Amino acid sequence: MLRQLIDQHGLTQSDFQQEIGGKSLVSQILSGKRSLTLGHIRALSKRFGIPAAMFV
Repeated sequence: MLRQLIDQHGLTQSDFQQEIGGKSLVSQILSGKRSLTLGHIRALSKRFGIPAAMFV
């Protein structure tokens, strides 16, 4: 879901500083090495106006 949002909105990994953190953490999440935390999910849900369940 995060990858789709990045593509749809023309964003970069650096654009998620507020919701997730640094570019390296976003990269790890996108590659499957780390998972989104509940805090990340809530912040992304609020930013994009979509249900948190979309990230689970």
